[in-house]
Amino acid sequence: SGFAIKDRLLLTNAHVVNNSTFITIRKYGCPTKFVAKVLSIGHDCDLALLTIEDPTFWEDLRPLEFGDLPQLQDTIQVVGYPLGGDSVSITRGIISRIEQQPYAHGSASLLAIQIDAAINPGNSGGPSLIGTKVVGVAFQNL
Repeated sequence: SGFAIKDRLLLTNAHVVNNSTFITIRKYGCPTKFVAKVLSIGHDCDLALLTIEDPTFWEDLRPLEFGDLPQLQDTIQVVGYPLGGDSVSITRGIISRIEQQPYAHGSASLLAIQIDAAINPGNSGGPSLIGTKVVGVAFQNL
């Protein structure tokens, strides 16, 4: 999973594209696969930036915007494409914790938001939203 942000960029998890030699991406509701290029990978924070040079990918696509740091007990939605299907999955939950946590793929402690919404394999890299604003990126675990 992943999502569009400003400047024709896509954001996903580093472990989603790590060690890839060729990446194709499908836009929601479109059967066409577009070739993506990795611009940057941050293994310490498990994030990756990609772009797609084909201008038709960006037609009718609204990039998501980032929101402010959420509060405890805020309602949150997690969007992604779990393994085993072609349809989008949206789960809803409550934010139960916000604190620095050691991260499994790096040596740094990162700000993490613990939620009770289901995050399934394949949802990694999808946006976590409050309303229409991104407040986090789903990832495998701390």
